[in-house]
Amino acid sequence: MKLPAYWWLLALVIVIQGAFFVQFYIVRMRRKEVQPLARPKALLLYASGAAGLAYAIAQSDPLFFLGQTCLLAVYYRMQENNDDG
Repeated sequence: MKLPAYWWLLALVIVIQGAFFVQFYIVRMRRKEVQPLARPKALLLYASGAAGLAYAIAQSDPLFFLGQTCLLAVYYRMQENNDDG
């Protein structure tokens, strides 16, 4: 099996977004309230989303592009809600 052209970019996206998902899932499993993300973590998550968009553009994959765009919108809304209260 041959790896895609920018496999390292996809691996970066999977590792970072996967780590955030696992952290979120563990917190929810312990029935604790999810805390807002600190600025450095939020920036890392945004960078991961941007890397996902770059990968989607490089691979000409409209579905992956749409998914990463929606994910960035969700991250933005979550952060916006946390800044308000």
